[in-house]
Amino acid sequence: MRMRRGVWWGIAVVVATIAVGCGESHPPGDDGGADDFDAGEHDASTVPGQDAGTIPDDDAGAPGDDASPPDLDAGPPESCDSPGVVEDVPCGNCGTVSRFCTASRVWEYAECEGEGVCAPGTIDAVECGNCGTQTARCTTACVWERTGGCTAEGECAPGTRTRSSETCTAPQTREFLCNDACTFEPASECSADACPTPGMLQEVPCGMCGTRERFCTSARVWEYGPCGGEGVCMPGTTGPVACGNCGTRTARCNTSCEWDGSGTCTGEGVCAPGTVTRSGALCPPMQTQRVQCTDSCTYTPLDACRGTVPVDVMVLLDVTGSHATYVRDNVANFGTRLVAPLLAIDDVAVGVAWYADFPIDPFGVTGDRPFEGGVQPTRTRAEIDAAFAAAPQRNGNDLPESAVEALSILAGGTPPASAIPLACSTGRTAGGCWRSGVRRVIVVYTDASSHNGPSPTSTALHSPYTTIPTAATWPAVRSRLMTDGTLLLVLYRSNSDGDAPGQYDEMLRDLGQPASDRIAADTLTTALDAVVARVRSIAMP
Repeated sequence: MRMRRGVWWGIAVVVATIAVGCGESHPPGDDGGADDFDAGEHDASTVPGQDAGTIPDDDAGAPGDDASPPDLDAGPPESCDSPGVVEDVPCGNCGTVSRFCTASRVWEYAECEGEGVCAPGTIDAVECGNCGTQTARCTTACVWERTGGCTAEGECAPGTRTRSSETCTAPQTREFLCNDACTFEPASECSADACPTPGMLQEVPCGMCGTRERFCTSARVWEYGPCGGEGVCMPGTTGPVACGNCGTRTARCNTSCEWDGSGTCTGEGVCAPGTVTRSGALCPPMQTQRVQCTDSCTYTPLDACRGTVPVDVMVLLDVTGSHATYVRDNVANFGTRLVAPLLAIDDVAVGVAWYADFPIDPFGVTGDRPFEGGVQPTRTRAEIDAAFAAAPQRNGNDLPESAVEALSILAGGTPPASAIPLACSTGRTAGGCWRSGVRRVIVVYTDASSHNGPSPTSTALHSPYTTIPTAATWPAVRSRLMTDGTLLLVLYRSNSDGDAPGQYDEMLRDLGQPASDRIAADTLTTALDAVVARVRSIAMP
């Protein structure tokens, strides 16, 4: 199917809606803080499955125009300048379409793909609860956002079972099953349900692996209570279950009334709900904006489009044993190959902190610290250079160190008594003393693995702090880093700790980052150049 002016009519509606979102009003879910990055952000140049494309001005249409869309096949062919060019452009309800510039210098369109479920700005009723309905409005991401309460619900949830004497002649009872209309209907014939001993109380199976009490009345008839503790399915049945990013897969119900998933997850969305990233898909060229993944696994804008991204880079240095010597020997390299080029990027600030281990045997010794603040993110070169030069030399007592604890503190976790937090200026976010509205980057320079981090060989924590129950653990730290949208870069210098590379690779996978974010630091200058390039790609998308 060739798409011409009809495609651009759909795009005009979407663009008009987005333009409003970038002005005085706010997109659905926006709290009005255009620069608040606390929702959790991951770097991306575009939203997966979308591309900004270029929208011809002659077919854009006027915002708010409610006229019927023109015929998709009407109008003259659209001209193009470069035969052979293939590009993706917006179409329909937040979808994309591939177009090809032919030898005749006209665009030839493929099918519109990846569309949302509704047209932005529309209002409708969607299902909720037990067969109820709820008002919903379509966001600029072409997904429904529910508003108001759920009304007109039925009496039960489909699949629920109960036993009752209703419609039966006493003392008979029968089984009732909640149907798809959320009402109970008979599921068995009436039958005598006599009991031998008045006053007897029993717990009997019911429904989907549930149980309920029954009481023998003075009339020697069982009286049943509600069915509780049921599973999610009836043994022996099959059906679709949720998986991945709003996808489904075929599953079988086992003898415990639980779904046993099998097969491939299909129909997934483009993101995990709650994830925040930066995209240029809905912005002018060379600009990006933050977008958040909705419960429907599609992105919706959070703030206005902008040309540059402010970044705070916190350099976290392992200062145990001989590694502290490497830090001190490379103060000049840190200054010339990292600090100077980062500060040359508009609105990038750099901070420094150190870590060793808890001063508790067998992990560390007296004088060790799991975290020490050097200098908060700043654009003053002298302060940063001084922090590198002032790096202390600690000990540590075993091979793993306290990197996870240090990451927790930078992400806002409670510092233990043996730590020295950073001193933050007014208006900064505690922990890493982050500036408001910045993209956070933590660069770890180390040659060892971390206590309480993920294990590269099992699901258990690596070398856990067994005698320090309050120490931070990787799952909690991972959640904080993802919520704040913090990017982790690991400069790893080869050492005898064979678990370290696998552990840091696992941490990056958990954060949804590429393996290339663990950077070999045996040649430190090359590694620092790679960090600068990575930060530049974020600050200047």
